[in-house]
Amino acid sequence: MREGFREIVTGWTLISGVNDLTERIERTAKWTESNGPLHPDEQAVVQLMVESQIARGIARGDFEPFLPGEGLQ
Repeated sequence: MREGFREIVTGWTLISGVNDLTERIERTAKWTESNGPLHPDEQAVVQLMVESQIARGIARGDFEPFLPGEGLQ
């Protein structure tokens, strides 16, 4: 994992907000524009971040009425 990328993603699992996670994903996209394609390990981290963002959005109710949020299961 390259240093600039690591600086952006370090600690992403410790943040709880969807918006904070979105901001980090956007920062990785900008970083990738300047630094070429992602390495496989970097791609795996971004994939986990996006999947977590989706799961947090579901829990928050962003996809209702199509997918119930927390407490409506």
